[in-house]
Amino acid sequence: MRFALAGRVVRIEPLRGGHIHASFAVVAHAASGERRYVLQRMNRAVFPQPEAILRNVERVSAHLADKVRDEGGDPQREGLTLLRTPDGAAGVLDEAGDLWRCCAMIERARSRATVADPRVARTVAAAFGRFLRRMEDFPLDNLEPAVRHFHDTGAHVAALWRAVRADEGRRARRAHEELHFVEARGPELEEENDGRSTPCRMRPIHGDTKVDNVLIDDETGRGICVIDLDTVMPGRAAIDIADCARSAMTGREERGRRIDLCLFEAVVGGFLAELGEGCVGAEEVVTTTQRIAFELGVRFLTDFLSGDRRFPVRAPCENLARCRVQFRLVREMERRQEEMVRRAGAAAAAASDWTSCEKRRSLRDGRWMNP
Repeated sequence: MRFALAGRVVRIEPLRGGHIHASFAVVAHAASGERRYVLQRMNRAVFPQPEAILRNVERVSAHLADKVRDEGGDPQREGLTLLRTPDGAAGVLDEAGDLWRCCAMIERARSRATVADPRVARTVAAAFGRFLRRMEDFPLDNLEPAVRHFHDTGAHVAALWRAVRADEGRRARRAHEELHFVEARGPELEEENDGRSTPCRMRPIHGDTKVDNVLIDDETGRGICVIDLDTVMPGRAAIDIADCARSAMTGREERGRRIDLCLFEAVVGGFLAELGEGCVGAEEVVTTTQRIAFELGVRFLTDFLSGDRRFPVRAPCENLARCRVQFRLVREMERRQEEMVRRAGAAAAAASDWTSCEKRRSLRDGRWMNP
């Protein structure tokens, strides 16, 4: 092991759950007891510039650690701690040209693959909202452009049609209904809402706010750490809110479930309780949630047609199943759009009331920091 771990490595085990990188749990024995770490081989096929991504993660982690310390928290528990090599590097290149990184595992906390309880959904969303608040003053120029077109729906649709034309695995015939769905809705959902009609501006966002990217403390039930910082990029807050809402409502990506707007409302409320009112409009949140679900479905479908190169699968049609879950979610959100707008507005109003009360209490206690 070329990273400076505390103790002697006694076991390395695969970690399941991620779609992109190969992840392993490393167990080491030290004088102070057992220590665990997360070791990852970064996926150069998905992220062609992993070195730039790792530099972004270093800068963002350092910025967040300062914020946590300023707020009286524990940076080693509320943030990622990257391990270094003996010469001070945060990554190791192997003989095949793959980049590896390692971080300390945060104990007594775990992520949820899915959520069904609005209280848990709100907890996850509040952690992401806290992340956005803490990143508010992070200079955009300090983020290297390492992930191109990550939330460019038009680019993803164009890649899908290229995959259809190539049809390398002769799979397009299995996806006629899904391709018709894209063709029918593409022109409307491809259009990027650039935020010019709202008071929102470009800011650092997480970019991949799935519910399992928040670690929840086993004892307190609080969302203590946002993980997977590879997609931190300039964007709009609505993208992070929408992707978290999509993830909460989807359930397991291979099977899905019926839409639960209580989860949607909880996510919007959790985010805005941390970010404050006026950050996004109700309609923007709803339309962005539809677009993000459509976009992810397109990405899964493209990978299915291309031979499952980006998203690992355990069965030949798993990415097609994932696509169908996202497209069912889009259909249901289209049907219930007016209700979603009402619920988003109600969540924003409730978050505003809560924030005002909390601000008054904090001012009285001398602990308020304007987000």
